[in-house]
Amino acid sequence: MTMDPHALLSLGTKLLDIDEARFRQVVDLLQQIGDLPEVQHTFSLIRPRLAEVRPKRRPTFKRLFCEPFEDLFQLPTGGQPAPLNKIDRGVVNSLWPLVEGQIGKDRLRGVTAALGDGASRVEPARAFWSMAAATVADILEEAEAGRFVDDLGLRLNPDRIRTIQDIARILTIAQPVSELKAVLSPKPIQKLHKDHLEGIQTIGRQVARSRPEALKLFVLLAAARLTDPSILLGSLWDMDLGQKSSDRATLFLDLSGTVVAQIEERSRGAATTTVTVDRMAAATLAVDLMASLEATRNAMEHSRNKDFDQRLKTVRESVHELVRTQVLDGAETEILSAVETLAPGADTARMVQAENQARALRKCSTIADTLGLRGELKSVTQQTTASLTGTARQSLSEGVGDARTGYTAIRMIELIAGPAEANQIMDDILRGARR
Repeated sequence: MTMDPHALLSLGTKLLDIDEARFRQVVDLLQQIGDLPEVQHTFSLIRPRLAEVRPKRRPTFKRLFCEPFEDLFQLPTGGQPAPLNKIDRGVVNSLWPLVEGQIGKDRLRGVTAALGDGASRVEPARAFWSMAAATVADILEEAEAGRFVDDLGLRLNPDRIRTIQDIARILTIAQPVSELKAVLSPKPIQKLHKDHLEGIQTIGRQVARSRPEALKLFVLLAAARLTDPSILLGSLWDMDLGQKSSDRATLFLDLSGTVVAQIEERSRGAATTTVTVDRMAAATLAVDLMASLEATRNAMEHSRNKDFDQRLKTVRESVHELVRTQVLDGAETEILSAVETLAPGADTARMVQAENQARALRKCSTIADTLGLRGELKSVTQQTTASLTGTARQSLSEGVGDARTGYTAIRMIELIAGPAEANQIMDDILRGARR
């Protein structure tokens, strides 16, 4: 590719659509330009593709600076729960130039080996993170005294101050965090096994001894490497991190509150959606929320906290409404309408939406009992299947309409009720046609 790298900055989201080989070349060219605001903006636009393709990135001190807390950056795709303690990339982009300037080029040159690979980077990286931690702490202290306010955008923004405080603390445990990431790899972890739990406990005890004030952030970083942070909560109560029992209970309650707040935030986001484009996405969110809710409720049996019980009950009610309004309501009409109006050149998007609706009904069958929707889901499923069966019989055995309509109806039955049910109905129709 011979394009001027600076010309790439004007392409914006078009870079999301080019083939993978060219995308990797683009990333390499952008890195050659340097850490300019325009480059940062372009990287923010293509971040979902970066997360998918994971091209090799040029090692820089800024990237090394972010390495200990990068798991707390907001995810670009939204496919997973957000980290429990999000770090704003904008704060980091404002903070890093100050850190780099305060450390100075001479001291950075002394730890250049930290940008390498293997065991040779361990000690230089440790030295860099130590310098960075001290520098961020100094900048925070001066910001609280009135300096760097404009540079960091901290005026009247306690969230940004909290973020910088978290960064300073995480940098003090950067090496243990690096070991943690090796234990919980590759990300994201779907289930915690014995070696995962033993690793978290062993490294966590080191953090508790040396930097007890950073232990909560350490646990949050561990949770951020899981598909669902609530997975860790169930094991945390029995984990020996070298704390007094009262301190362990305090940490557990603190993290429980953080987990519950995240579940509440996700359920509120679902409740405010007035138009559903993807019924399957609604069903997936409902199933994920119920898994988080059940895992959290089971973990909280130790705390006996009535406030949490009420908050989780409210979440359950919110998920109940999500499934009722965005999965069950109008399901039969939407699916049947898409099948019966099937014709050459028909609206493909409408059919995809109907298929998602059918899949969503089947997916929500796993949580219908827990939500108190078993009867309503059964009724919708049976009515829809019966209507589709009638459409398939007319098209395939009575010759009324296009045969494609009949086969599409059978396909919808398979998505809703499973292949066994669909095969039985198809066999019945074919036997009737042969009589």
